[in-house]
Amino acid sequence: MRKLILSMATVGALGMAPAPIPADAAVAGDCMDEVIADCDEDFSSDSEYLIAIRGWCYIIRGLWCLF
Repeated sequence: MRKLILSMATVGALGMAPAPIPADAAVAGDCMDEVIADCDEDFSSDSEYLIAIRGWCYIIRGLWCLF
């Protein structure tokens, strides 16, 4: 009986939580455009090491567009 009450309370609490706001594709696209431009500016394509670092820059800075 305790498990039933606990599970019902959990479901009720989750049901009252606010719905997540959907991401706007235009805003996310603008963010990624800025990320690509910034990474290209910060890390040139002179050597293979800088190209690899620029790829990681895209990934790391691109994750910020999700938030």
